[in-house]
Amino acid sequence: MAERPAQGQAQRPAMARVERVEGERVHLISADGRALTRTLGGLRLLRHSRVDPAALTPGERVVVPQGGAGRGPLRGRVVAGTPPRIETPGGETHPLPTGALVLREHEIGRDALTPGTRVRLTPNTLIVVDGGPGGARPPGAPSVRPALAGAPARAATQRPAVSLPMPETASEDHFDRARMRASLDSPFGFFDPNMLRFRHTSWNQGYGETMRALGAHWASQGATFAFSWNLVQRRDADGVWDGYDWSRLDALVRYSQANNIHLVPILTASPPQPTGQRMARSIPRKPDDTAAYSAFVRAAVERYDGDGRADMPGLRAPIRRWAVENEPYAKRYWQGDGADLADTLILAHRAIRAADPDAEVIAGMVRGPGWHGDTDPRRFMDAFFDRLGARAGGERPYDYLDQHWIGTAPGVALERQYAELRTWIDDLERAAARNGFAPAPLVALEHAGRHEDERDQAEDVVKRHAYLLGSGFRLTLWSGLRAAPERGASPGDGYFRQVTLIDADGRRKPAYHAYRRMTERLDGCDWRRTRLLRDERGLVVVRFHCHDAPLLVAWSDRSGGSAAVRIPIEHPGVARVRVESALPDSGPSPRTLALEDGAIRIDLDATPRYLSPDGPTGDTP
Repeated sequence: MAERPAQGQAQRPAMARVERVEGERVHLISADGRALTRTLGGLRLLRHSRVDPAALTPGERVVVPQGGAGRGPLRGRVVAGTPPRIETPGGETHPLPTGALVLREHEIGRDALTPGTRVRLTPNTLIVVDGGPGGARPPGAPSVRPALAGAPARAATQRPAVSLPMPETASEDHFDRARMRASLDSPFGFFDPNMLRFRHTSWNQGYGETMRALGAHWASQGATFAFSWNLVQRRDADGVWDGYDWSRLDALVRYSQANNIHLVPILTASPPQPTGQRMARSIPRKPDDTAAYSAFVRAAVERYDGDGRADMPGLRAPIRRWAVENEPYAKRYWQGDGADLADTLILAHRAIRAADPDAEVIAGMVRGPGWHGDTDPRRFMDAFFDRLGARAGGERPYDYLDQHWIGTAPGVALERQYAELRTWIDDLERAAARNGFAPAPLVALEHAGRHEDERDQAEDVVKRHAYLLGSGFRLTLWSGLRAAPERGASPGDGYFRQVTLIDADGRRKPAYHAYRRMTERLDGCDWRRTRLLRDERGLVVVRFHCHDAPLLVAWSDRSGGSAAVRIPIEHPGVARVRVESALPDSGPSPRTLALEDGAIRIDLDATPRYLSPDGPTGDTP
C-alpha cells in the first residue's frame, strides 16, 4: 500500500476509468480497483492529445510531462520562435526540450466523460487520456504506428483500442545496478503482481513499490503481460508479416527495472492475427510458420539481452531467464500434446541461444494435478520427454523445469499436498532420465496455498517457500500480491482473492508481514546449500546456510497438537539457538535454547519457527 506523500511533496496523479456520471458527481474505478467519487463543480475538465512539436502554433496551451532540467511537468502557452518556447502561467519562458513529448491541452465538457473513459486525476483536475499514458487520442481515433526502419511505407492500419492496460512510468527511479546483480540468485518474487485477477482492465499500479518493501526481486507477468507472439507480431489485412510492436513490453521492462525487479518473460506461441484483431485471445499452439516464430523469439531476446545490438532504448539490465509457455499440459493454455510442446521448445531454445548464449531457458509445466479435466498430465509429460529424447540430439533444451504448486480446496492436509508435489518431481526425473537427460533444477513460477483463515495463510506462505527451496527449487513466485475488488469479480476469482497478501482495500494481511520477515531472515543465503533435513508424517525441517551460519525453518502439521522433536544443529561454535516465530504479529515470543549433544529439543506445532545461532558460530564447515 503506497505511503502518503510527505507534506509539501507533489502527489502522483492517479489513473482511473469512468464508471458513470450522476448529476454533479462522477463515479470512477481507480487503477488499483478502488471506487472513487469526485464532484464535477470543483474540477477542471481537460483532454490531452499528443502533438508533433513541429506543428505547434503560437498561443496553443500545451503540457510537456518531462520538462527537463529536473523541473517535472512544464505547462503553459506556446511562444513563437525556433525552437518554440513555453510561457508558464507565472510568466517564465522555457525552451521546448529536444525530443520532448508534447501534449496539446483542451478544455472539455462533462459530456466527454462516458463510461470506460480513461482519466488522470490530480487534486483539481480530471484529464481524459484515452490514448494511453503520455499521449492520447480522442476515443475511436485510429492508432498509427511508425514504419519499421528500412521497410517500405504502408498505409496506416486501424485497430480498436486494446483492453489490456499500459504500465505507467515509475514515479521514482530506484534502479541500483549493484543491487540488481546481487539479487540475481534470490528466489523470491511474485507471479503476475500487476494483475488484479482476473480484471485485466484494472491492474495493480505501484506493485514495484510493494515488492521492494517485501524484499521480492523477481516477477513473471503471466496472462497480463506474457511475451505473446500474437501481441507483438504485426500482420496486415492480407496476412503479411508487418514487424513488431514492443511498446507495452518496453514499458513493463522500464517500470520493473526502475524498481530493481528482474523479469521472467513467458514466451507463448499464440498465432498472430491480422492487425485489426491482434488483441483477440488466442490459445498457443505449435507454430505453423516455424521461421516466423523463431524470428519473433530471437527478436524478443535480442531486444532485452543488453549486448548493445538492437537493444530496447533505455535498457539498463539484461533479461537472462526466459520461460516457454505457461501450464501447457492444460488444453485451455495449449492446443496440442506434449510432443507438439517439445517441438516448440526446441525451436524456442535454439532461437534464444542464438540471440543470447548466456540466457537460461525454462520449460513450461508438463506435470500437474489434472484439475482441468481434459488432459492426462502423465501422458502429456511422457509425450513431451519422449519427443525431446527423439529430436533434441542428446542436448537438454532447457535449464529449468517449471513446476507450479497451487493449493487445493481448504482443509486438504499439507502433508498430502507435499506428497503430491514429491510425486510430480519423481515423475519428471524418471521421464527425463529415461530419455537421457540429467535432472534439471526446478522453478515454481506459480505457487500458493488456499486458506479461509488468514493466520493459516500466513503460516502457509512460509511453509511453501521453505519446502520448495529445501526441495531444490531455484525460484519461487507467489501467485498473488493484491486482491481485485468485489465489484465485477467473477465466481472463479475467489481462490485468487484468498491467496493474495493484500486485500482489495489495501489492508496488509498477516501473510504480508510473514513474507517480509521471511525475506529478511533468508536474504543472502547460499541457496545451493539448502537442504530438506526432515519430511515425515507432517514434521518438516529445512536447513538454510545464511551469512556463514545455519538457519533452520521447522514446523509440525501433525494432528493432535504440538510434537516434541530433537533437531541437530551440526555447526561448530554454536552453543545456544534463538527460536523465533515466523509470524511477526502472533505466536510465541522469541526464546533461546541451549544445545545438548549438538542438538536442541523443542515442541513444534503448525506455526513455523526460525532457528538460528545465538552468538558466535566459529568457522564455516
